[in-house]
Amino acid sequence: MKELTRQHDAEQTDDSEWESWVPVGQYPTLREANDHGLVILAMGEICRVEASADRKEFELQAEMHPAPRIAVELDAYAAEISLPEKTVPTRRPWSRYAPGWVLCGYWILLLIAVYYWQGVDDSLNDRLCSSSVGLFQRGEWWRPFTALFLHGDLMHLIGNLLVGAAFITFVVRSIGPFKGWGLTLLCGTLGNALTCWSHYPDHFSSIGASTSVFAALGILSGLGIAESLPSRPHLPWLRILTPFMAGVVLLGMLGASQDPHTDVLGHVCGFGFGLPAGIVAGIREEKKSAHSILDAEI
Repeated sequence: MKELTRQHDAEQTDDSEWESWVPVGQYPTLREANDHGLVILAMGEICRVEASADRKEFELQAEMHPAPRIAVELDAYAAEISLPEKTVPTRRPWSRYAPGWVLCGYWILLLIAVYYWQGVDDSLNDRLCSSSVGLFQRGEWWRPFTALFLHGDLMHLIGNLLVGAAFITFVVRSIGPFKGWGLTLLCGTLGNALTCWSHYPDHFSSIGASTSVFAALGILSGLGIAESLPSRPHLPWLRILTPFMAGVVLLGMLGASQDPHTDVLGHVCGFGFGLPAGIVAGIREEKKSAHSILDAEI
């Protein structure tokens, strides 16, 4: 008699446990039921799945007490997964433009031709070099620009050709040939002018394409910063400024020298003008790329 009573109590307990489960959703596949069940488990509640006899429907069940709260969460989850997927804009490749070998070839030929001309005309350096007195006292405005095409010796020429061709090619592939070459020569010219201004009224003169070469390095550093700026909320400033620090390291390695004839200040000024120019150009390119993606989607 005692054993029968226990069995009867157990049956009553099972029935009460069964009645405590209530349906909170029905789904056509077991996978969908399980996915929604994960929402319930994430809430810290328990659930189970009951299949229909023909296994064409799967009922998700939960305990009676938290069922209303679970229903709210499941509705929110269903609304979330029913939203259309947002298209994440793809970043433009750094090599969006052609390398512009033709313009680079013209630049190389021009530097070689001017170097040959220097050997023929001894007065060319005096007439075309970047000169503080010539620029600010005599108003010879062209000097900061023309000095970019003069060189002191063959090794000076070869060094600027090799390093300059590499840096400027990267710039061109990032922002285009005409904009890339235009910014490089402009920043190099401004770098020479600022160097002359810093020495004036003392007499100072310099020649060489290196100011524009390091302007190209500054532009590359600025482009790297501009590319990271859209991700600023997710990136530390140290990561964003990495291109700048890399540019400074290269500037120190290639632009600093114990040779008194090296225009270190000109290198720094060229880099200094190239950096903000690269940031501005990079931001414009990022906006142009975003508009292109939106237009393609439309």
